[in-house]
Amino acid sequence: MTMIENFSKPRVNTSMLPLHQGQQVCLLGMASNVDKNGTSFKLTTGDGKECTIKMQDPLSEYVAGLTEVHGRVENGTTVVCDNYIPFPEETSASFDLENYNQAVDLMSRFPDHYIQGVQE
Repeated sequence: MTMIENFSKPRVNTSMLPLHQGQQVCLLGMASNVDKNGTSFKLTTGDGKECTIKMQDPLSEYVAGLTEVHGRVENGTTVVCDNYIPFPEETSASFDLENYNQAVDLMSRFPDHYIQGVQE
């Protein structure tokens, strides 16, 4: 395994999660419905589908709008969050999630032409 593969976190949408069970992934979508205990929230990705983001520690802030999540796919459409990045409201309002989803789809269909992953 090369160094890039060691740190690779493919960018995926909710529909792709079942293909990545037990693996590290990167998701980008609109966060909503934070659990009252701060232990989870919902993320709607560019394919229009919703997944559950499960926190390892309760959230210390309210999360809403455009959010990037790094974590491990647990079961079905649940991701155990290692790290999340909430974007400012202005970014949420102007970000084109549908175009982003098309890019994610292209990267997954042509993996030899796109190096996927997030370097830590």
